[in-house]
Amino acid sequence: MRVSTASVAFVTRVNNQTDAAASRGLSDFDRHQRFVSSGVYQLPFFEHSSGFTKAAVGGWEASGVLILQSGAPFSVFDPAGGSAYSLASPSATATFAPGFSCANAPSRGGVTSRLANWVNPAAYSPDPLATLSNGTASDATLYGNTPRNCIIGPPQKNVDFTLDKNFSLTERQVLRFRVDFFNLFNHPSFANPQVFNGDGAVVGSTAGSGAAPITTVVGTPRLIQFSLKYSF
Repeated sequence: MRVSTASVAFVTRVNNQTDAAASRGLSDFDRHQRFVSSGVYQLPFFEHSSGFTKAAVGGWEASGVLILQSGAPFSVFDPAGGSAYSLASPSATATFAPGFSCANAPSRGGVTSRLANWVNPAAYSPDPLATLSNGTASDATLYGNTPRNCIIGPPQKNVDFTLDKNFSLTERQVLRFRVDFFNLFNHPSFANPQVFNGDGAVVGSTAGSGAAPITTVVGTPRLIQFSLKYSF
C-alpha cells in the first residue's frame, strides 16, 4: 500500500518566512508504504483430549500483529544558515553541493551501516553568504536550497504476539490467562537522525562538516507481559 501526502509547515516555516511555498513538502507523518496485518488462530493441540490434559494444555489461542512501514521524512538544516534575516529560531535548510539532490543525498547501504551517516556529508555545503550593496560578501548567510522533508528516514518493522487461554473453574467462573510479547523478535526500529530545532537533522556544527547520526530508536525492546483475569 502506498500513501503519500504533502503539506505546508504553518507552525514553523523553513527558509523564506513570508512565502509558504518555501515550506512545501511531505507531511511529517508521511509513510510511502505501510503494511499492517493481524490474525487469530485457535491452536488445535489436544482439542480431542479430556480431563486434566485438555484443561491445562488444550484450547489455547494465538494472535499477533505485524507492522511494516517505510521511514518518515525529515529536513536537513544548516544551523548557521539564514543569519542575514535575524530569524527567531534557526530554520534555514542546508545547500546541496553540486551534483546532489534529494535523490542521491542519502548515504547507501544497509540500515545499521548508515546509522552514523544517514545522509552523505559530501552532499551538503554551508548556505551561501549574503552580498553587500557594494558587491562584497558579508558574514551573514542566506537560505539553503534543500527542500523541506525531502530525505526519508529508516524503515521500521515490528511483531507483537499473544497467547491466551480460558480456564473454566465452575459453570460461571472463568480465569483467563494471557501472555503478551511486544516486539517479539527484539528488532530495533531506528528513529530519524538527531533533530535540530524540533524539525530536522544536525549536519555537524555547520552544513557539510559532518553527517546526521541516528542515536535513538522508536518503540521498545522486547517486553513480556503476563496477566490474569477472573470473571464471575
